[in-house]
Amino acid sequence: MELELRHLRTLVTIADTGSLTRAAATLLLSQPAVSTQLKRIEAALGRPVFIREATGVRPTRFGDEVLAHARNAVASADRIRESKRIAAAETVTVRLGGSPGPVFSHLATKLSGLIDAPVVSHQFPSASWALDRLAGDQLDVAAITDVPGYESRPQAGIVHAVIGIEPALVLLPHGHPLAEKERVDLADLADESWTMSPLERDGGDRAAFIATCMAAGFTPRIDHDIVDAGTAFDLVIQGAAIALAQGGVRMREGTVAKRLTGDPIRVRHVLAWRDPGRLADCQHTLVTAAEEGFASRRRAADLE
Repeated sequence: MELELRHLRTLVTIADTGSLTRAAATLLLSQPAVSTQLKRIEAALGRPVFIREATGVRPTRFGDEVLAHARNAVASADRIRESKRIAAAETVTVRLGGSPGPVFSHLATKLSGLIDAPVVSHQFPSASWALDRLAGDQLDVAAITDVPGYESRPQAGIVHAVIGIEPALVLLPHGHPLAEKERVDLADLADESWTMSPLERDGGDRAAFIATCMAAGFTPRIDHDIVDAGTAFDLVIQGAAIALAQGGVRMREGTVAKRLTGDPIRVRHVLAWRDPGRLADCQHTLVTAAEEGFASRRRAADLE
């Protein structure tokens, strides 16, 4: 039998209490279990550690030497355990939030390893929701998207970094008459039914889209107020609607993504954090990771 830390702790407890019965009570074991364990330990050492007496036990000369080493080992193990407990208590969980996009998804999976801290992530249907929670100290960092000209409003104590800008695409079903064109004129979509999130009715992406369509000569018919991306894709696949999408959108079978002529709508990918805040010293790491997420999605979508 090889001695383990629990065996050394048993020896120290027996020596400190001076009795197998009292040691058993301290260790929350039965007296026969402690007695059996001591016999196995002494058999492994080849010599007795304690002298049994009517009033209890006392260490042999050999036992004194063994106990000196055992106390050191147990004390070291206790210090390691306490250091681990303190480190765990001092570890601050980083709160990541954002709206759907490549920067948010990349940070949700990679950020913890980059800053050596646990990360919890919260995805919100719109940029404004994420930024409001960031301003309210419910988040530490947010990865959002918005549209140039309809940017997210600045808020005190929040730093914004633009990670990248890309053209918005239009999602069409495979059988759509314009699906074979290299680029699609926005005006050619005047009679289409659209699906779009209802969460930005008074600003953001939706306001930018409506204004751009009106500049092209028509008011878009948004028949489907849909938050869930899966449902929006289903509508497009079935030919019930078309939709706008980010440049690096992950396509589903039955749909095609086309650039609009002149790229009239562009999407900004923005990283925002509190300053001062938990991540104020990690700005370079945050921005670099966000840029990697943006670039990797564009490479996957062959948009470089």
